[in-house]
Amino acid sequence: MAHRDTQERLIQTAAGLWHARSYADVGVNEICEAADVRKGSFYHFFASKQELAVAVIDRHWSEAYENVVMPALAAGATPMAQLQELTVGIADEVDRLTDELGVVPGCPFGNLAVELSTIDGAVRERLERLFESQKELLRDLLERAVAAGELPDATDTADAARAMHAYIEGVLLVSKNANDASIVRRLLPLALRLAVEGTPAEAARV
Repeated sequence: MAHRDTQERLIQTAAGLWHARSYADVGVNEICEAADVRKGSFYHFFASKQELAVAVIDRHWSEAYENVVMPALAAGATPMAQLQELTVGIADEVDRLTDELGVVPGCPFGNLAVELSTIDGAVRERLERLFESQKELLRDLLERAVAAGELPDATDTADAARAMHAYIEGVLLVSKNANDASIVRRLLPLALRLAVEGTPAEAARV
């Protein structure tokens, strides 16, 4: 149990420090000091900082799914309502983290992708698998919206999911760069318009 607690502290500490600052800015020594873990114990659990990064990615997604995705799916009465709740949940989480950290942190996955995708193949591959899972989640909701008559039958759900995912990541990046969390709440709901393709303007007002 003590070993599990130590590993957990390392993951949680690294996740918080990297999200508030950056992967490059926070090294193993600082993580160990903040987690109150000896450096030798770090290498008992993780062969490298890179391996810890993969564990942190998994932890961020597990927490995001539990705290943002699941409540959105439970709150929305229809697929499109669930998508709307998802954008609200992301904005709420950004506000919470901004209050906690004192700075707009952006998306933890997008942050790592921007910083490491061209120099760390293992992290890039894990992020790519994660992004595909996120797009599949969006596509599933869009397909259910088509089946429910909320979107036209001709909707290309795969392209719409990719566009929505890219838009969401872009909004989170812009808000981080501007250090303005209100950007997320203002712009993120507009992601739903990307689900409607080739329909009259009034149909796009979702």
